[in-house]
Amino acid sequence: MSREQQAVARARKAFETGRSKSVEHRIRQLKNLQRLFTEKQSVISAAVKKDLNKSEAGTQLYETLGLEGELNTAIKHLKEWAAPRPVEKNLLTISDTVYIKPEPLGVVLIIGAWNYPWAVTIQPLIGAIAAGNAAVIKPSEVCVHTAKVMEDLLPLYIDKELYPVVTGGVSETQELLRQRFDHIFYTGNSVVGKLIMEAAAKNLTPVTLELGGKSPCYIDKNCDLTIACRRVAWGKYTNCGQTCIAPDYILCEPSIQDRVIEEVKKAIKEFYTDNPKTCPDYGRIINQRHFKRIMNMLEGSTVAAGGDNEESDCYIAPTVLRDVKPEAKVMQEEIFGPLLPILSVSGLDEAIKFINKGEKPLALYCFSSDNKVINRMTDETSSGGFLANDCLVHFSVGALPFGGVGNSGMGCYHGKYSFDQLSHLRSCLIKKLNMEGVNRMRYPPHTLKKLGWARFFILNSVDLGWVGRMALLAVMAVVAAVVLQYYLL
Repeated sequence: MSREQQAVARARKAFETGRSKSVEHRIRQLKNLQRLFTEKQSVISAAVKKDLNKSEAGTQLYETLGLEGELNTAIKHLKEWAAPRPVEKNLLTISDTVYIKPEPLGVVLIIGAWNYPWAVTIQPLIGAIAAGNAAVIKPSEVCVHTAKVMEDLLPLYIDKELYPVVTGGVSETQELLRQRFDHIFYTGNSVVGKLIMEAAAKNLTPVTLELGGKSPCYIDKNCDLTIACRRVAWGKYTNCGQTCIAPDYILCEPSIQDRVIEEVKKAIKEFYTDNPKTCPDYGRIINQRHFKRIMNMLEGSTVAAGGDNEESDCYIAPTVLRDVKPEAKVMQEEIFGPLLPILSVSGLDEAIKFINKGEKPLALYCFSSDNKVINRMTDETSSGGFLANDCLVHFSVGALPFGGVGNSGMGCYHGKYSFDQLSHLRSCLIKKLNMEGVNRMRYPPHTLKKLGWARFFILNSVDLGWVGRMALLAVMAVVAAVVLQYYLL
């Protein structure tokens, strides 16, 4: 039995004890995670620094602060989320108890990503714990130091049988995917996402795929370009461009391209000084393989700003590319690095056509002072998320579902959406063994008269919160009259 098989078997056995289903147990585990981020922040930050050159403040801002908010929300609302949810009834079921019962799926596999290793691995785990599942956690092997810290720390704070951590590379992940799970939650790219889905299909295992793609950014000439470009530069160069919802490229009219370049350059200097290489807030490319991949994308494009690089340090300066053509190498795949291509379009119409020719992106950004422009962009395009006049910040709103559409992913999470995504919403109807007379309308032999009564009872819904008890008594009187009439038939 492989190490991966043993971890899954232990998690399954622990889940079958039923202890993860207790709301009190779930809250206790979530509070233990809170303690982890309070007590081990320096250890977490040190590992992320080694992997991605993030500062301690940057790690807290972009990794653990959101997790603290997610934990607070889950702990505060868990009893409400886990409670039975009454639903609207029709007249036929007015005396029945009808509700939705959220229940755990079972054992969930969470495959994390390396770009925000804590945020995108632990956030789904919070949802899995809140929903009462067991979860096998597979951190990305690309973030070597962070994976080791997760492997060491998580078992000290949360139930190590219900929530085992499995480290390793491709072969270990493949072995995990050969096991049977009740849900697989993957964050990464679409190529691997297809392999995950293929493996899951063998057991009809549902999946949540948080992928990526080329997220467009349209800048309208009628907006404050200084503010717009500052926000775009922040969204693009945070984490050295290694963000799944980073603006991948800019679309703008040729008349404002030079101004956009100048404003982005100003923002780069404002954020990262004249020498980003020595700035503690500017990160590094994760490894040399990705460094070479990004540098190859520069082929055939004109550098308008930046371009400095050092392979031994995995450093690529914040870079802007001008007059980029759609067929350029940098436009053929998600960049996932600090290159910002600018493409010229004649206006909003051409921008919308260009966006719609590509795969549906994980995020779409539009900067304009004109609400008509913003409304057209939302109405005439499709994307996982849409932001007007800012970048990235929708990820921080727990009340918004975060996820892709089409090639950028399936399923969503954050807050209650995580809970529902990793729960089975079970339909329940509890009926008493009386009032059998009213059921005569559904029993053979079928007649037009019975059909008429069935139509009346099934197609009329009742909102008890509005009707109230008196109306319920009146309806029950009607039901009793119908039952009596059928008995007299």
